Amino acid sequence: MRVHETVGPRTSRLAEVDPPVPGRGEVLVKSLALGVCASERGAWGTHEGAEPLRLGHEVAGEVVALGPDVYGWSVGERVTGFAHPAFAEQVVMSTADLVLVPSNVPTWAALGEPLACIVEAVERSGVGPGMRVAVVGLGFMGLGAQQVALALGADEVVGFDVAPAKRALAERLGAAATHDARLVPDAARATFDVVVEFTGTAPGLALAGDLTGRHGTLCVGGYHHDGPRELDVELWYRGVTIVNGFSPDRDRQRKALGRGMRMMADRQVTFEPLVTHRLPFEDLDAAFHLFEERPEGFVKAVLEP
Repeated sequence: MRVHETVGPRTSRLAEVDPPVPGRGEVLVKSLALGVCASERGAWGTHEGAEPLRLGHEVAGEVVALGPDVYGWSVGERVTGFAHPAFAEQVVMSTADLVLVPSNVPTWAALGEPLACIVEAVERSGVGPGMRVAVVGLGFMGLGAQQVALALGADEVVGFDVAPAKRALAERLGAAATHDARLVPDAARATFDVVVEFTGTAPGLALAGDLTGRHGTLCVGGYHHDGPRELDVELWYRGVTIVNGFSPDRDRQRKALGRGMRMMADRQVTFEPLVTHRLPFEDLDAAFHLFEERPEGFVKAVLEP
């Protein structure tokens, strides 16, 4: 089978390797959709080690073989869950990390790992009926968070982003309003019950803090990896609760994934309009380049082996 290896800065190659063999409690999954995540762009862009680097952690596919002591799963079932590295034509996955893809969800839009991260972040923020919620950063994760907030009963969700196409998509997906993140109306500041930040940038996090109301909750969901961040001490005077949207606990992630898939099955959450670019398996580098070029309308790239 073929697997992607990053062999230098911004350069990947396809290598031929033996297919993995599922062990006890594992299944072999044929990859049908592999999400390309911005969190791995740094590793892809800077790798200079002697050993090739294998990336990828968003996978959906079809069970093609069962390991020993696997019960309740069948060859041919469509599944998603957690696996790393995943940029390969076949991956081994633990049955503990699997969920079935609902019949009404296409495989290319059934990326379980990011769905689990989104659900975990929004639910930990305490979003519930009657609340006003702001989402700062309307990329793939932010647009997913908007939908989860509405599924949890938020009365109103307002989106903030610099890209007009993303703001328009947010409104089509149910946002009550959207604003250019550089032109925030004063009336919106310090007014939201919950603010979910998914930009991963210092300005985005600062804006999220500005929007959070008295005794509100600020959820830091973005992937912050490039230096220190600052939050205004005014948040303390407003009694704001700050929530880390990330959880390193796999059991929490599994449970969040199950709840997220039920939302998809109930047609409350969809990734279909968010997967804007479906590329052949060979085009990993092209998919990463999309994050740098940000063409109009780009949200998410998925490789399809």
